[in-house]
Amino acid sequence: MTIRQLDPADSVAMDQWYDLTVAVTRYDVPDFPMPRRPAAEHALLAWDGERVVGAASYQLPQSENRSLMYLDLIVHPQYRCRGIGTGLLEEVYAVARQHERSLIEVETVRALPGGVARDEAGYRYLTHRGHRPGATSIRSRCQVAEHDAGEVAPADGYSLVQWRDVAPDEIVDDVAALQSRLMVDAPTGDLAVEQQVYDAARVRRQESEELQRGYRSYSTAARHDSTGQIVARTKLSFESADDTHARQRTTIVEPAHRGRRLGLAVKSANHAYTQANEPQLRFIDAWNAEDNTHMRAVNAALGFEPVDSWSAFQLPVARH
Repeated sequence: MTIRQLDPADSVAMDQWYDLTVAVTRYDVPDFPMPRRPAAEHALLAWDGERVVGAASYQLPQSENRSLMYLDLIVHPQYRCRGIGTGLLEEVYAVARQHERSLIEVETVRALPGGVARDEAGYRYLTHRGHRPGATSIRSRCQVAEHDAGEVAPADGYSLVQWRDVAPDEIVDDVAALQSRLMVDAPTGDLAVEQQVYDAARVRRQESEELQRGYRSYSTAARHDSTGQIVARTKLSFESADDTHARQRTTIVEPAHRGRRLGLAVKSANHAYTQANEPQLRFIDAWNAEDNTHMRAVNAALGFEPVDSWSAFQLPVARH
């Protein structure tokens, strides 16, 4: 086995990486939609002769969380338990030290009690080496064709605003403020995470990056009529190569306006808005912190049912 840094100009390596991603997805989470071809990014590839059998792709935040490296490490099912993951991880530690990162964050999947089976090799690998998850999320799924909860009207004094991909200029500042608020309110367990601060320019950069990746999204917000302020927002995103699947992203309600079922109102309206524009939509996946019982209850009211569990680990990087 040899491990080499990905050259994004190497079309053979890029194709092999994509084929590996598809094989791992079909084996580990067969109900996932097929992934898009990976964009040029930071990755280490493990080769067995002319075949890519493992990959470690990573992101290096450049604003907040500059002590972190976000890692996605995969090994072909036929090549597991041969030291490939260990070899890749050792190289990742070296890269983390090079970029002065002190923590590597990686996520693994597990089965829920009585739920669908999952290969838990990644979870066992980390826990057997003394690592413990810092946070756990539950993935739940709504099968759109089988469940139609109907729209929930917003409370008196609120109206809805909807958009695709790019927030209207007149509300982008409020959207940024809510996004910053989400970083405060989102449960993070024992993970070391710095708050992300958003302004209009950062929202626009994120929207542009998502469009460049080929994503499209639908958002619904609640406006407080007497002040004109956007006080709640939710977003569905199409990020895979399969138009029947969407992912639930942001949902946030300004604290002073909670208790009025605005979260349920914007989410139910956004489902209807998305379906009207994406009639092929069949499945929506949502990840919520295990202890975020309120949002999980909102999702349950919309027809979401638990599927599996996702544990986030932060691995300390030893200095040499």
